[in-house]
Amino acid sequence: MKAGDLVIPSLLAANRDEAFVKEPDELDVTRDAGGHIAFGHGVHHCLGAPLARVEMQVAFPALLQRFPGLKLAAPFESLRFRLQSSVYGVESLPVTW
Repeated sequence: MKAGDLVIPSLLAANRDEAFVKEPDELDVTRDAGGHIAFGHGVHHCLGAPLARVEMQVAFPALLQRFPGLKLAAPFESLRFRLQSSVYGVESLPVTW
């Protein structure tokens, strides 16, 4: 890369550097989220971030309490991830309980 080159950072690749986070492809809800850029940083930090975090702290436990047998209804390997989106995630998430 040299001065004047166009650089387009990939938000989909953010937080995937193994030098930054151990086992980035594994879901670890106990992982320290310090430095995570999902909600931006500094003056560009998302105003809705605290609300989203509270929603996750309340909604996920409530969902799992209401549906204790909740599990994937398809093999993980068959899930298709959105590749042409600014928001990373699965195209659909089939579940059963």
